[in-house]
Amino acid sequence: MLVAKVLEKGQIVIPKKARDLVKLSPGDKVEVKVSGKGIVILPFKKSYTESFKGHVKGKLSLEQLEKLYAEKS
Repeated sequence: MLVAKVLEKGQIVIPKKARDLVKLSPGDKVEVKVSGKGIVILPFKKSYTESFKGHVKGKLSLEQLEKLYAEKS
């Protein structure tokens, strides 16, 4: 079981093991769902183009992005 502590301003730190398992990086967004049983935190899926942020410089056409995406998959 992984445990996170709630800090003074309501912030939590997701344990490194959990971040590594779902490949969360600093700046990534998470989705917070509240249910009758508690709170669930899920990685927020990146958009198609956001997945290339930092990997490509300049402007690319849709065809070029699709080719890069296919190579990464």
